[in-house]
Amino acid sequence: MKYLLDSHVLDWAQRDTLRLSPKVLAILQDAKPGELTVSDVTLSELARHLAFGKITTTLAPDQWLRAALADIEVLPVTAEIALRAAFLDWTHRDPCDRHIVATAAEHKLPLLTIDEKIHALVGVRGLKTIW
Repeated sequence: MKYLLDSHVLDWAQRDTLRLSPKVLAILQDAKPGELTVSDVTLSELARHLAFGKITTTLAPDQWLRAALADIEVLPVTAEIALRAAFLDWTHRDPCDRHIVATAAEHKLPLLTIDEKIHALVGVRGLKTIW
């Protein structure tokens, strides 16, 4: 089964697995090649966190990001995802969250996230989340 990782899940998987739920940690540990994906916006979000010091690492930022993405498929924006993100009937205005939700919904992938605002969308927009 394929899964979409929210940005914080990919970050925590690299830096602090204790922050992950047991269920999410098991999914990540048991995943076979090709089963873990991220939205392309996750790369930009994590790069900003690296640039502004929200993510600290002993690696150079480019090395950390490449290592985090090892064996992770990056799903690019499509016209359908862009439109779905823009027209989501959701008051949450964070463009990255909207894009990630739209990617999960468009690809019909369960989204691994702790975000309660996203969990509130489950079923309403055909979205499934796991934490």
